[in-house]
Amino acid sequence: MPVMEVAGGDLGQQWERETTVRVMTAYVAHELNHPLGTIINIANTLSRHLARPVIRPQDVDEQLKGIKAEAVRATTIIKHLRLLTERRPTTKSSVCLAEVCQEAIGRLKDLARAKRIRVRLLLRTDQTQVNGVKTLLGTALQNFLLNAVAALDDPAISARRLMIRVAAKPPEMTTVQVFDNGCGLPEDIRDKIFEPFVTTRPGGSGLGLAIAGDIVRWHRGRVACHSRRRGTCMEMILPTE
Repeated sequence: MPVMEVAGGDLGQQWERETTVRVMTAYVAHELNHPLGTIINIANTLSRHLARPVIRPQDVDEQLKGIKAEAVRATTIIKHLRLLTERRPTTKSSVCLAEVCQEAIGRLKDLARAKRIRVRLLLRTDQTQVNGVKTLLGTALQNFLLNAVAALDDPAISARRLMIRVAAKPPEMTTVQVFDNGCGLPEDIRDKIFEPFVTTRPGGSGLGLAIAGDIVRWHRGRVACHSRRRGTCMEMILPTE
């Protein structure tokens, strides 16, 4: 009997490890799609510049810098996503959530323009410093924003709006909220929306919000989803530094 118990324990641990590997592999593949997609778009733009009769060196230089920046970002994503499963101590630093928001909006700019989405940033507190990993927090917020953009992809919505609000949340917490006036979430999956592979979109991976949730919890925070009269509020709540 003791042998069976040990074997069962080993089998359970093996299943847990294999599940972790599968989920983390899916996470990395999901996140790498963002910089790789950007690299493809920049490369297409560069090709158009090179096809012109007159080639301006500054245009080529700008596109090459963009490709290099996204390549670096891809390697950083892999490095930092590994932190979610590694149990060794990790060095964190002071991170300004206002900067995280501004950089995420910058990455979203072209997509928002193409989708005719008005994006706003509202800072309601000076307490925007948290202790963490900036790249990971940026990844979490970007997944919130991409989820909001998908919710706004409805021809019936004439004025598409997306707002990021940073506010204090007593005691000693700071919240980053992403509001959209999109299609909203069905009641039956709202409590599961941060679980892996849960999605409402045909062809959706169901990983973006799961990754965001894991990142925020790794920072000793929590995530929440609230339905509104029109649209949804996704919220990450983090301990203030």
